[in-house]
Amino acid sequence: MLDAGICNYVVITYGHSALWGGGMAQMLFQMTRNEAAFGHFGAVGGYALAARRAMHEFGTGPGTWQRIASGQRKWAALNPISVMGKKPLAEEDYFKAPMAADPFRLVDICLVSDGGRAIIVTSAERARDLRQPAVLISGMGQQNPSREIGQARYMAGPTGAKKAGKEALQMADVSLKDVDACQIYDCFSYTVEITLQDYGFFGPGEGGDWLKGGTIEPGGSMPVNTSGGQLSEAYFMGLTPIAEAVMQLRGQCGDRQLGPQTQTKPPEVILASDNGGILQSHACFVLKKG
Repeated sequence: MLDAGICNYVVITYGHSALWGGGMAQMLFQMTRNEAAFGHFGAVGGYALAARRAMHEFGTGPGTWQRIASGQRKWAALNPISVMGKKPLAEEDYFKAPMAADPFRLVDICLVSDGGRAIIVTSAERARDLRQPAVLISGMGQQNPSREIGQARYMAGPTGAKKAGKEALQMADVSLKDVDACQIYDCFSYTVEITLQDYGFFGPGEGGDWLKGGTIEPGGSMPVNTSGGQLSEAYFMGLTPIAEAVMQLRGQCGDRQLGPQTQTKPPEVILASDNGGILQSHACFVLKKG
């Protein structure tokens, strides 16, 4: 186990222009300058290509992604600070949503949010002396298979989640059976599916069946993105899933707290992910209650 702990969580704010006017604009320019002439630009287009390829290779599609988007919206309804919590997303609402970039509808795509989040990392010994309960980083893994989706050998996967997840679980000395919940980087609904698939929760093409019956929802056997995630709470990049994992392990999530209140298992181990480069970089953390 790493001798480190996430010991505090705070909210900070910063301007919208600071996020999109600088680093994001540079990233999009680097990503698209060789492809814009062909009508392909931006992260939405890149992920849409990967999702369309996955539809061909292992039969996924909107029927699977609807369960992800709607399931996370149910968690958002329990989160008073979520952006979309007061807007239910029934199955018919999902399929009525406008198409953004085929095959993605608007509700398949993460929010654009002003604000920020931060975590403080210190030693486990120091964290236990502080006012907030300690959450331990017990495992981590990372892989960057390719710089960009256009250079990827397999657009539908496996993504970096496969190796990163294996490394993190091995370091933490746990298996998927020990994981009580997942906080997955969800820039798109399909990202949640392919990440869970590459972690090994289900095989290629089995996501639709695995998600049936509310698996990831309140009362489900494997809660996912319990704040509503980036699809329904707010988009703060990789800090959205990590912050939620920390607060869940501390028991600080109010109406959405895992345990008897949401008819789920009280959390001891939570797996959190981050993703970038259109599925071509991935980080995985296993967090444990201190």
